[in-house]
Amino acid sequence: MSSTLPSVSEVKQYISVFICAVLLWATSWFVFKETVLPGSDIFTMIALIVIGYVFGHTLERYTTINPVVGMTLVGALGRIFSPKNFLDNPSANGIDFHLRRIYPVIILTKGPLSWNWKYIKNNSVKVFTLATLPWIIECLTTAFLTHVFFGFPWYWGIHLGAILSSVSPAVVVPTTIALGSKGFGVKNQIALLVANAGGLDTAFTEGMFGVINSAIFSQSPPIYRIVKALLAIFIGIGLGVTWGVLADFLPDHSDFYAPAIRSLHIFAGGIFIMYAGGYLSWGGISGVAIMVCAGAAATRWARRDWPINNNPVSEVYKLLWRIFEPMLFTLSGYFLEVSEITLKDFGLIVACIFSALIIRMLTAFLVAVVNGLSVKESIFIAITWTPKAIVEAVLVRVAADSLWTEGTTTKDRWIARHHANMIVIAILITSTLGSILTTVLGPILLSNDAKVVPEDLFQPQTCTVPQHSDFVRENNTLDTLQYIDAQ
Repeated sequence: MSSTLPSVSEVKQYISVFICAVLLWATSWFVFKETVLPGSDIFTMIALIVIGYVFGHTLERYTTINPVVGMTLVGALGRIFSPKNFLDNPSANGIDFHLRRIYPVIILTKGPLSWNWKYIKNNSVKVFTLATLPWIIECLTTAFLTHVFFGFPWYWGIHLGAILSSVSPAVVVPTTIALGSKGFGVKNQIALLVANAGGLDTAFTEGMFGVINSAIFSQSPPIYRIVKALLAIFIGIGLGVTWGVLADFLPDHSDFYAPAIRSLHIFAGGIFIMYAGGYLSWGGISGVAIMVCAGAAATRWARRDWPINNNPVSEVYKLLWRIFEPMLFTLSGYFLEVSEITLKDFGLIVACIFSALIIRMLTAFLVAVVNGLSVKESIFIAITWTPKAIVEAVLVRVAADSLWTEGTTTKDRWIARHHANMIVIAILITSTLGSILTTVLGPILLSNDAKVVPEDLFQPQTCTVPQHSDFVRENNTLDTLQYIDAQ
């Protein structure tokens, strides 16, 4: 029991963070006055996020369940038991709306900064088939089931399927990494496969969802919408490469302030293109551009003395995610409208989620087997393809926000609300299931290969690492196992 208690260092960190939070809140009173006092909608919103953070990480400490589950659950319970919906307040709703323009910039930048391009290149077929085929199958299955169970039009079903088909490796990668450190699954580099294929699954989701969302909701002729959506991917790639190369060229690599400036450079560019893309109805451009920019920049930095996933810019984004994570999941859980769900609806929602998930897992299993993994390893890969969290949470309100200004029917509004309910329920069920199964079955399904360590598994992906570098850590055993860390 003592090992699960916070250390003295952790307690001091918690106290420090608490003091900073109280001081920031107290300072906000001088600007916003009564709008931030207890009882106000803004205060309720902030309090719920704090409770979500504390509960989520407490749940993680004492169980095998990822903190995003606890955070989402707090948000859902807050909506159920709160006498008033604080999102009815225009200011609170506006805060949540704009936060959802910031989350993708952090998430989509943080992932590619960690991609192991050497591993992806050497295992391209395995990684790309695992990243795309299960996604396609689940998306189409979800569209079919929502059409049959709820009468969704096909375009609404594909829209929802494109969101629910995204895997969240961040939920299971920490567990997979921990298993790998004990020698489980090291021979076939299971941790690298899950992390990098899962990251590319996120990239594939972003590109496809941008195309689908623009094709459905853009106010223009159908053919023009489809052509524009497809062009968005290529334009996004071009913008991303250009901005990523610029992030390497400016400032000078030896500049003492290069880490801070480069972090701001990528963030400012991402925020700008996120808003500009939405304003111009070219939303599909933004996500692709952000991911390509981060990947291009990280690859160029790795040619010098900044190992991928172990460079100062990636550390900045890990900290940013730590701050924004409870906001994303707690506020996403708040979109669960229990009053809108009958017992029959709930049963159909769960049946739809599980049916599509089982078919997805079967597809992932077959893809892994065809790519040379053992049956047990393939089952483990299928299990790690269970959780849905980050992309789903970011896009939980996108259906309601994207509704047409003209011609929206009552059924469309009902579908948009049902859309959000299914996403929140999917996060709670699949993330819990994925966390538990990965932890419990990992040691059973993965062989212990402690004596077999691939040459590049614990080596930084870099050409030269000067001894005088201030940015390269001396102890790289865990951090240089390059993965998409969302914790």
